[in-house]
Amino acid sequence: MATSAEQMWNTYAQAHDLTDKTFQTRWFGDQENPEEIRDLTTKILAKDKISTSRPLAYYASEGEQIPQPGDYYVLLDAEMHPVGIIETVVSELIPFLRVSAEHAYNEAEGERTLADWQARSLTKFTEQMKKFDRNFSTNDPILCEVIKLAYKE
Repeated sequence: MATSAEQMWNTYAQAHDLTDKTFQTRWFGDQENPEEIRDLTTKILAKDKISTSRPLAYYASEGEQIPQPGDYYVLLDAEMHPVGIIETVVSELIPFLRVSAEHAYNEAEGERTLADWQARSLTKFTEQMKKFDRNFSTNDPILCEVIKLAYKE
């Protein structure tokens, strides 16, 4: 097992001739909820969860870069240890009410239906944005991202 995210990335990048690429670390779920991170990480490593979404305003509020196709991330588990490498395949802005049933299904959470995704996401995004003293509206743009598992330990 790789001892660090950097070591995992360097080994992967050399093996795949990606010397011109860089990486960031990333986990899925609320860091205060390790069980959620474990669940989502397991789904990503099983190639079941292949999409994710966040309000566009989240990225500006957190000062995070918007994922772009071709970006690589070392995936961290609930203990913040590297367990794999993912690549962003698609990154597109879509109004909340226009997110597709396919995207909702591929997030691999809840009932995997659009109605369930909308209900859960409305609650989650509203709470996320409250942390930044912002309101969330169903007219707001959502960054819908498709990811690919490129490597796992």
